[in-house]
Amino acid sequence: MTALPAHAAVPVELPERFAQLADLSGRRALVTGGGRGLGLVIACALAQAGAHVAVSGRHEQFLIAAVDELRRYGDGDALFIEGDMADASAAAATVREAGARLGGLDVLVNNAGTGVRKAPEDVTVEEFDRIFATNVRGPYFASCAAVDLLAETAGTIVNVASLGAYQPVRDLAAYCASKAALVQLTAALAAEWGGRGVRVNAVAPGFIDSPLNAHRKENAEQVEAIVGGTPLRRWGTPADVAHAVVMLASEGASFVTGQTLVVDGGSSLIKGAAWGSA
Repeated sequence: MTALPAHAAVPVELPERFAQLADLSGRRALVTGGGRGLGLVIACALAQAGAHVAVSGRHEQFLIAAVDELRRYGDGDALFIEGDMADASAAAATVREAGARLGGLDVLVNNAGTGVRKAPEDVTVEEFDRIFATNVRGPYFASCAAVDLLAETAGTIVNVASLGAYQPVRDLAAYCASKAALVQLTAALAAEWGGRGVRVNAVAPGFIDSPLNAHRKENAEQVEAIVGGTPLRRWGTPADVAHAVVMLASEGASFVTGQTLVVDGGSSLIKGAAWGSA
């Protein structure tokens, strides 16, 4: 019998729970900007996977409703924390409070974000500063406040970036620049903290069927261009993004760090896709 080459002799060694690697039972998670929109869907997906979830945001009425929604997905211990992630001190304090009330922290999802849809020359200094404070400074100081807690359990950070980090969007120049900075921050923190067992990744959503894109869906030409320029021939859903976050937060991604997962149905593969000209 011919001897097998060395590379063919690698044994198959799969974890006993291979089919359940996205099980987050017992994990403790904080989702910033989790009171509504994509953040709430992400929080519910984490709860559905078994995590105990805290959501933060600036509006108590949304946060109260979010906790009720989380309980529908199995997290009877869900809680909320009011805090403005544009304020570095508040961002850090939110993380510390979440860790104290949850009894630790395993997952931090930096989802809170903002943007202003204006021609670049019309954006005020105050608006520009608010965009970068929320989209970059908040995640930076929240992550720094979380790292000691996350290092205790080989925890993880998932940042919510945007396809705009890679492809320009008309009238969203400052937003795109801030999300590009968040992508680079993701890689930099992953390199810094990998030795402590903390993974840092990001997701970059493309065209998602959400209220933020309602103006696009009202334009038949844009809809045709977006769907036609997406290889999977459909809009993304908030659940598509949320499931990617759960995967990156789970044991199934235990050897993945410093990466930004583009969740766009392949639209970034098409040169001249509608994203850059919408």
